[in-house]
Amino acid sequence: MTNTALYASGFNAFGQLSPGSEKDITELQELVTLQDADNMEEVKLLFTGWSETTFYQHGKGKSSGRIIRHGSINTTLDSPLAELASGFGDHNGLLGVYNSKGGVAFAEETQVEAHVASADSLSDDETPGVAHLAIAGNGHVAVILASASSPRNSILEFTAFEKFRQWFDDEVNVYHGPRISHSVPGRVAQLVANVTGFVCLTQEGNVYTWGDARHSSLGRSVAETEAKSPGLVESLAGIQIKKIASDGWMTAALSEHGAVYLFGTATPGTQHTISCLQDLDSTQAALVEIESKGEALDFLDIAVGDGHVLLLAQDGHVFGAGDNRNGQLGLGQKASNHVQDWSEVTIPDQYRCVAVYAGPKSSFFKVER
Repeated sequence: MTNTALYASGFNAFGQLSPGSEKDITELQELVTLQDADNMEEVKLLFTGWSETTFYQHGKGKSSGRIIRHGSINTTLDSPLAELASGFGDHNGLLGVYNSKGGVAFAEETQVEAHVASADSLSDDETPGVAHLAIAGNGHVAVILASASSPRNSILEFTAFEKFRQWFDDEVNVYHGPRISHSVPGRVAQLVANVTGFVCLTQEGNVYTWGDARHSSLGRSVAETEAKSPGLVESLAGIQIKKIASDGWMTAALSEHGAVYLFGTATPGTQHTISCLQDLDSTQAALVEIESKGEALDFLDIAVGDGHVLLLAQDGHVFGAGDNRNGQLGLGQKASNHVQDWSEVTIPDQYRCVAVYAGPKSSFFKVER
């Protein structure tokens, strides 16, 4: 039988990684939250923010499962929806969740309540749901609706979560409508946000970015497609990308063949950088090259925080670089506050890492043995 666990490191001022403590975690520590879970395979990391970490434990039988919140809010409650896909929130914590069928539930103080919206502006017989939703650090919201009639390539952008919520409650309310509607060629497979913008991945493997173009964060030229509209990251065109991750001013992309590409800036306003980004043109993405025993590594997973990056190699080894002021790279107390070159993260004995995740100033490692 596979034994699975979840470890974490980094910013813990609200006890979001280790309840009962406010001390940052500089070495990988098993999450107290989940040590009593019957089956770690059934636990999903839903949301990782500045002040809160939220998990979803799948239900059995007729149960929709449980939502476990730690940090600025500490509570465990029954999930109002089954098969949760993701959560969304801001620096204050969780704002809501949605499931694989497009169902949405909004966080109301310590509760998470399912939402049913009217659909007058969309269809006479459909209730709008959410296929993808991301909230940028500047408060902007990007959402792709889930409905039979939606081509899943239309992206609605709101200037504030409150405006999205008011519109979602009553879609015919033009005053609270989206600031702008975008479209990209092809069906969107993934939508993520960073501090001032968004990144989306289509099923064809193309990457599009929009938002603030400073600090090379878009990874593309704004000459043909302006910064506020989705533009193709041309340096990745022709490469089959299967996953993206973004936060702060950086974005990582993982290809079908196990290559990782990185663009943006780790910590703007400082002299610190990640070695592969040094002297990189603002329209280019850097190919990450790490060798082991004389051969270049291929990768299985990527995660990006607000200034740091995690890479999971196919052999199970994990590497990190970037901001480490809160110990988020899990390299120990003696590690530098900023790590320029890729450094290996020590995984607990007898475990093998199978997935990595990142919050703004934290890291998470799913391990098996």
